[in-house]
Amino acid sequence: MSRLDDLADELLKGSIDIHMHTAPDIHPRSVDDVEAASQAKRAGMEAILIKSHHTSTSDRAQIASKVTGFKVYGAIALNHAVGGLNPHAVTAAIEMGAKEVWMPTINSIPFINRSQSVPALAKAIPRGTQGIKVIDESGRVVPEIVQIIELIAKNNIALGTGHISKEEAKAVVEEARRAGVKKILLTHPTIDFLAYTSDEMKDFVRRGVIVEHDYVICTRQVRNPVPPRHLADVIRHLGPENCVMATDGGQEVNPPPVIMFKQFISEMLSNGIKQDEIRIMTSENPSRILGI
Repeated sequence: MSRLDDLADELLKGSIDIHMHTAPDIHPRSVDDVEAASQAKRAGMEAILIKSHHTSTSDRAQIASKVTGFKVYGAIALNHAVGGLNPHAVTAAIEMGAKEVWMPTINSIPFINRSQSVPALAKAIPRGTQGIKVIDESGRVVPEIVQIIELIAKNNIALGTGHISKEEAKAVVEEARRAGVKKILLTHPTIDFLAYTSDEMKDFVRRGVIVEHDYVICTRQVRNPVPPRHLADVIRHLGPENCVMATDGGQEVNPPPVIMFKQFISEMLSNGIKQDEIRIMTSENPSRILGI
């Protein structure tokens, strides 16, 4: 093994991947919940958070954690399959231990409009599906979002922007800050159908938002992969204290998430990100977001 491999293995120890996809799922996955937890445990990681675009994963996370003796957490994404902007689904997910609520992902308006950016996900969206609106014509968040944000604030869990537009994200973040939400994540803003500039991301950082960089956008899962060096440049621009590294992995076309996380760490080391900066983004910030 090379020195870089050794460093990446060492940095995996104590790390937390707060965004990965596991089976069972509508989409083909490289690992199921238990396999993902077992692999992370063997690598010496601290915890993982499993995600589905179609269902809450809080219940599954509890089972995987019990079976493996490893910390597995769940979450919910507000797509049509859970009733969209559904406070009842959010309440149930939180009561079963959810650590994050994502705004719409595959049913957001930007994703519906450009779903071929991620062809594997586009296949699961029926023709004629309408995107979920989180703001009204005046630019204010809709009442359901106000209710959901209040639940997030009350339970001190994380809010992820998912795949909503920049305009929507600004309105949601403003409402979340007003309500006292302390953990807000801007979800993979460099993916092509969102395409935030570095300065636009910096503006969210000034609002107290953590920027989540996911390695999946550098892989063939997406139609237009982002070079890893671009993520390194963005991290330097924003400061690692304002960023999180995660995989958003689990796709059948990619290696298992633990391997993806190691690759991400190696790429960042190769592009000049320091070991202590990686620790901040893979351990310290994720630990604070999950409250562990």
